[in-house]
Amino acid sequence: MACIYHPDHDSVAFCAKCEADLCEDCVIRVEDGRTLCHRCMLALSIEHVKSETSILIQAEEDEVVGLKREWHPTYIHKIVIIGALLVLVLGGLWFHWSQTEQPPQITVESSDPVEVLAGVQAALERYAVSHSNRYPDSLYDLMPGFLAVSWENQRVLRYLEYDLDEREGYRLRIQADSGLPGADLIANSQGINPLRE
Repeated sequence: MACIYHPDHDSVAFCAKCEADLCEDCVIRVEDGRTLCHRCMLALSIEHVKSETSILIQAEEDEVVGLKREWHPTYIHKIVIIGALLVLVLGGLWFHWSQTEQPPQITVESSDPVEVLAGVQAALERYAVSHSNRYPDSLYDLMPGFLAVSWENQRVLRYLEYDLDEREGYRLRIQADSGLPGADLIANSQGINPLRE
């Protein structure tokens, strides 16, 4: 048979696409081992250029419209992000708590009975505020958070009578046999009053 493009030459192969007979001068071998004629090779090249061009054009259009490839975090990314958020939250809480001022602790002066009762009464009220309106079971529960741990405070607490009372919250008074003045006074959550017999 003769070559389709050169009728005076004998064919040595045929085109894998259009199946035309080809002479040695017309045979084009492509990378995958196929044999093509120059027209099919040109058509194949144009298709390849068109597909690459359409991909580039589509990418440019997506960028103009605002469509971009979405980022999908992996498992490790998620752990790192959650860990960073936890560190920030805990750091913020630590900073807040370190900046919170603690109220000063009270030291009770034992010379004036009204001051003694008022100082312990103030410590009891601060305790109740920080413990959901509950008063302590013992006056010694006020130390060290609300009363300073001092020899003077411990001595004063030994001479005080303290009872919890459902109606008044608590009753606080100086013991009659303590030798301190003010045994005729009683303190409760409403104030300091003379003791009624």
